[in-house]
Amino acid sequence: MTPAADARVCPHCGEAPGEGVFCAACGRNLASVDRLPTRAEWEVAGAQDDRPLAERCQEATAAFLAAMHAAGDPGTTKTKMSGGSGFRRPKQVEGWVVRPVDRDEHLPPKRYESGLVLSVEGAFHQLDNVARGYGTRDFPVWEHTVAPEPVAMPVEARLIAELGTLLAANGLD
Repeated sequence: MTPAADARVCPHCGEAPGEGVFCAACGRNLASVDRLPTRAEWEVAGAQDDRPLAERCQEATAAFLAAMHAAGDPGTTKTKMSGGSGFRRPKQVEGWVVRPVDRDEHLPPKRYESGLVLSVEGAFHQLDNVARGYGTRDFPVWEHTVAPEPVAMPVEARLIAELGTLLAANGLD
């Protein structure tokens, strides 16, 4: 029986991993896996593909950019770069927010994970945000910025799934 699309699965075989450290279906050690993918993410990422993950991520990024450029780059946003002088207009990066900032400041172990932006030129940038508007009625207002220097393409199966989700959200498949 195939697990539901939102069920967490083994990244190697795509089956329910069971209770222990080893996958109940394939027997592989899952101790080094940070986050188990959902069944839908596993299917989109092509975990059954034997090619290296870096090659699949590179191919997915190139296919994403080609599809978006052919459609006229729908869904892009302009995000200002961090740093720079306060006297000049800030530079901006035009692209797609592949992964939003993940922030939770209400629980005792505060969590913050930077996001990811893919520019229309094909470079990945780190996305960060800070709270603005202290002492105002609308506090907090989150100001998003991207790092001026590009970061290396993340070699993760979830990148392939996120790019597929962005394509679907913009009406492309």
